[in-house]
Amino acid sequence: MNINLFKDYLSLPDFKKIDYVFLSLFIFLCLFGLISIATASIQFSDSLTGEPLDFFYKQFLHLVVGFTLFAFLLTIPLAFWESFDLVLFVLGIFLLILVFLPGIGLEVKGAYRWLRIGPIGLQPSEIIKFLTLIYISGYSVRRLKDLRPHWFAFLKPAILVVLVSALILRQPDLGTSAVIFATVLGMLFVAGVQLKQFLFVIALGIIGIFALIFFEPYRWDRIMAYQDPWSSENVFHGGYQLTQSLMAIGRGDWFGVGLGEGLMKLGYLPDAHTDFIFAVIVEEMGLLTAIVIIATLFFLCFRCINIGNKAFLRSLHFGYFFCYGVAILIGLQTFINVGVATGLLPTKGLTLPFISYGGTNLIIMCSLSALVLRVDLEVKSSQPIVNIRRRVSF
Repeated sequence: MNINLFKDYLSLPDFKKIDYVFLSLFIFLCLFGLISIATASIQFSDSLTGEPLDFFYKQFLHLVVGFTLFAFLLTIPLAFWESFDLVLFVLGIFLLILVFLPGIGLEVKGAYRWLRIGPIGLQPSEIIKFLTLIYISGYSVRRLKDLRPHWFAFLKPAILVVLVSALILRQPDLGTSAVIFATVLGMLFVAGVQLKQFLFVIALGIIGIFALIFFEPYRWDRIMAYQDPWSSENVFHGGYQLTQSLMAIGRGDWFGVGLGEGLMKLGYLPDAHTDFIFAVIVEEMGLLTAIVIIATLFFLCFRCINIGNKAFLRSLHFGYFFCYGVAILIGLQTFINVGVATGLLPTKGLTLPFISYGGTNLIIMCSLSALVLRVDLEVKSSQPIVNIRRRVSF
């Protein structure tokens, strides 16, 4: 029986049908991320472990795990995820709760965002991104006809996502919770919810975000510092990261100062290998290289949308919703990360997809990419649509 279940939910992909454009973009971003981390983390890694390339070695190991999981997930049909979406989503919520349990959750700088399982560290807020996209895609397929006319069909997933966002906010992590909330709203809008429902929830979300900022002193200080980061009271406090990031970008100009020659990563710019890695890229490799990376990330998003549209034409609605969700998630996270580094948005901790240091984040991005490619494979393996041109119009 177990063998039959294994056969039902595991099938080797047809490698002749793989979207090599998407695959090339994915591999390029992952490898470029390794190079960026190798140079951005030298000072921090050396001061922390005594080994300048320690973070590079760890990220390389994460990438090997990510590629292995990528290959495995490519063999799993979409029917598996659609069948177990709710179970996986509940498991993700359970992991979010575990971070608050003493002895299991790991506290770093007052934040409870990690689980320590032996030598392995996990970040449940990253895992829940993947599982939320799976659940919302499956739910949208099941309730496709009810989402538009019935408020409850729309509010049910919204309430569950609010629960997830609340747990992430308790860690605290406003950026990740906002990205998940916005991604889910985008997916439900694509699924056909009414515009008034969509705008109503957006209004509530905006009010909630402003309330969270206003009633948390450190978040309010960031907003005040964002308005004038160069003032004497902000330049060494709330506006410090932004001013250092802008100086790094200014030093880079169009072509950069040279790979490994950056100055701001040498203890001046905090989180140079994670949240502000974009500033290091501009400083060392130039604005032109940064534009290429941003364009590649958004081209990957458009490729996801293109694959999703093809899935819709073949009535593979789960794949359609999932691809749009991945595109929204990656695009939104890229926009926020680059916006923060360039001063377009207030300072908020959020990684650059495929590029920033972080094992769980990289593995989840590999998993999302694998499922998008799986959608494309199943689209190409489905029956073609026969278009019959009408000879008479009525």
